[in-house]
Amino acid sequence: MADTISPGRDILALIAQRPRLTEGAMGTVLAARGLASENTGERNLTHPDVVADIHRSYLAAGSEVFWGNSFAANRRMLERAGLGAHVAEIQRAAVRIVRGAVGDEYPCGANVGPTGGLLEPYGDMTREEAVAIYREQIENQLPEGPDFIVFETFEALEELEAAFEAATQVAPDLPKVACMSFSSPNGRTMMGVDGARAAEQMIEWGADVIGANCGHLEGLKIGIREMVRVADRPVIAEPNAGVPVLVGTETRFEGTPSQAAELAAELLDLGVRLIGGCCGNTSEHIRAMAAVVRK
Repeated sequence: MADTISPGRDILALIAQRPRLTEGAMGTVLAARGLASENTGERNLTHPDVVADIHRSYLAAGSEVFWGNSFAANRRMLERAGLGAHVAEIQRAAVRIVRGAVGDEYPCGANVGPTGGLLEPYGDMTREEAVAIYREQIENQLPEGPDFIVFETFEALEELEAAFEAATQVAPDLPKVACMSFSSPNGRTMMGVDGARAAEQMIEWGADVIGANCGHLEGLKIGIREMVRVADRPVIAEPNAGVPVLVGTETRFEGTPSQAAELAAELLDLGVRLIGGCCGNTSEHIRAMAAVVRK
């Protein structure tokens, strides 16, 4: 299929043409700008100009697929940070800010992440509570017109299934991109889920794109290999910028842009169609990856 002049907003049509590049990190970049907070969603209200500028920096670096700063902006996480009175406002602002930053030609998604809790019997959260939390988050973002929903950094399939159930209830027609986080170097999540099992479940739930983000770098590679082997749909990968290092009280990611480019080439060779960067990745990392993705 010939490439288009304008990327367009259909994420599935885009990655059918050729591999595409997503954004880099949000939270670690905000922290580097002196805006660290217990919940990054707060910055949608206090510093929307900075959040928008970060999105624009990725656009300038070569990103073609975007999503809002709402990864940690579900009710449970926001209430924990003392932001319970601003749930709907923070969630809606995420999509509005990214759309305003990058324009109408690029696909912009609603970003959904874990609640920080565990479903019964491992924790104290019921399935019904989890579905309600995710339904609220997605419903609040729909008026801003997201082009897809991205689920990131899930380690428990039970919680991801609840998020999918909520999305299916309120936005059945939006494409769904789902990412697990393999925090173990052997390619397993915190709950012991491997790439093949995760892929099979996400496909069963109706994910249009499956993959992994964050976590352990080697674990992500293993998980992605297993997913590619069993997947009948596009795969996404968003690795961190190297391994985190604790310097005093600050966590730093020391992976360089050139290393990000090498990793992008490796992941593309595995069959990844949508690629970007998670924690520690800046616009310079994305610019280096863009040179590889567009070859």
